[in-house]
Amino acid sequence: KHMLVIFGFSACKYTCPTELGMASQLLSKLGDHADKLQVVFITVDPKNDTVAKLKEYHKSFDARIQMLTGEEADIKSVVENYKVYVGDKKPSDGDIDHSTFMYLINGKGRYVGHFAPDFNASEGQGEELFKFVSGHML
Repeated sequence: KHMLVIFGFSACKYTCPTELGMASQLLSKLGDHADKLQVVFITVDPKNDTVAKLKEYHKSFDARIQMLTGEEADIKSVVENYKVYVGDKKPSDGDIDHSTFMYLINGKGRYVGHFAPDFNASEGQGEELFKFVSGHML
């Protein structure tokens, strides 16, 4: 099974819900092939993103997406392995700058590629994500 890995946090106001919305649309669009893909959202804010908080956040997105949190050291290790940029939490609004790549991993656990959403595009990003993922999976 392939994995699409997304990093973010539940208090993110724009990029994370946009990416998770795109992933939800992707799973719907894949239809019967959706069982070949596991979408995983990994928090970059394990202090605040408890299991209960992620469970509540998850209700807005496709139920097949897994939401993961863990110990800070474990999350930091995963973030470093994926080379995800994570800035410090801003005291003013709690925002955390972070990279927004969506990583595609094949069934053998190997990196296939990444998708970088264009958040300035008014539409079409869901279709671009579908082409990227299906081009590697189907």
